[in-house]
Amino acid sequence: MRESLIGMARNPAARDIIILAQMKSLALVPLCLYVLAFAQPSISDEDVWKNFTAWLERQAPNSKPNDLIISYRESLLKQGIAEGETGRRMGVVSNFIFTRRKGVELLWDKVYGGNNPIFIQSPSAVVMNAIEGRKSGKALDVGMGQGRNAVYLAVRGWDVTGFDPSGEGIRIARSNADKAGVKIRALVDRDDEFQYGEAQWDLIVITYVRDLTTVDAQRFWKALRPGGLVVYENGADESNSVLRAFLGYEIIRFEDVQTNPEWNPDHWIRVQRLIAQKTIK
Repeated sequence: MRESLIGMARNPAARDIIILAQMKSLALVPLCLYVLAFAQPSISDEDVWKNFTAWLERQAPNSKPNDLIISYRESLLKQGIAEGETGRRMGVVSNFIFTRRKGVELLWDKVYGGNNPIFIQSPSAVVMNAIEGRKSGKALDVGMGQGRNAVYLAVRGWDVTGFDPSGEGIRIARSNADKAGVKIRALVDRDDEFQYGEAQWDLIVITYVRDLTTVDAQRFWKALRPGGLVVYENGADESNSVLRAFLGYEIIRFEDVQTNPEWNPDHWIRVQRLIAQKTIK
């Protein structure tokens, strides 16, 4: 999700939540201010999280997650909570929102339920390019969001399974598949819990979710059939760690380009695209 947030790390969607990371630094810098703010007693991290999720549940859907986070910070200040304590609480939210199940689900349910998506809704060009001329088979869409790539693949004859932690995203993906007259298997799940299996997939797609690691490369290798592909697109990592993680594969295509991403397409950032094949030598 990213298209969803699953184990979510760097992606252009996270730029819309970058204020969270900035708030982490606020929690460190104004220590003196925090001490002066003794009039507002500090609450535990768990209570901070409980208050935030209760607040988030009451909010209307909003396609821009940054708007939600800014609104929450403003609500704390309006309650008379000092800058230092507000910064500390936002740091807690930043730490928990992508690791606590309820945080991931709630946030992306609000984003996918909004009326003004911050991502393109057509299939990824790198996915279309990857399957051109290939025989259809079993495809897995990791962090499928509203199903733009999953539905495209199903229309092209692929047997598609996809998952996302957002129930709202999955509901929309199923609806989009119905409108297109195709069947997909769409599941509410997380990538750290989904059972990838062994030699099951001919194609694994993961776009705008998070940076991939050596652990992912090993997991995907095990899950792919011989000749199967991994297709990836995301904001660029600075050290080319994604490319290095997949050097055991045959690299069909790798790009590191400055462009408008599919998430937050009004930005101009570095994007990496990878097509890697499980080739048995």
